[in-house]
Amino acid sequence: MTLPVVARKIAEIRARVARVRELLPPDVETFLARRTEAEALILNFYLALQESADLAMHVTADRGLGVPGDARGAFDLLAKAGLLPPALAHQLAAAVGLRNRIAHEYGALDLRLVHAAARDDLGDLEAFAAAVAEAFAI
Repeated sequence: MTLPVVARKIAEIRARVARVRELLPPDVETFLARRTEAEALILNFYLALQESADLAMHVTADRGLGVPGDARGAFDLLAKAGLLPPALAHQLAAAVGLRNRIAHEYGALDLRLVHAAARDDLGDLEAFAAAVAEAFAI
């Protein structure tokens, strides 16, 4: 994988996280009441999660760390290689589950869960982007 691809993915993660922060109301009731803004937040959150999963798979391949079965496995391999702290890899693997729920169960998506994750877990995506940027000296 070329450095420009890694840099573009990192920039995309950071931009999507910034947009989620911009759209995130302080309380869940406001989030639930503002459907259009909630949907815009969910889209940007999903794209940040997807870019993170894609980047994990690319870095795993680029570094020859093995062939993960899925993005969760890629985060685990990155931790085993010392590129991510194990706790962060665990959090990112859980985030893949949220990405899957957004993608496959949108009608039944628990918006309270999405609000809580957007409020509490965006730092994990930023930490991942920073770790990859450091590993690739970007």
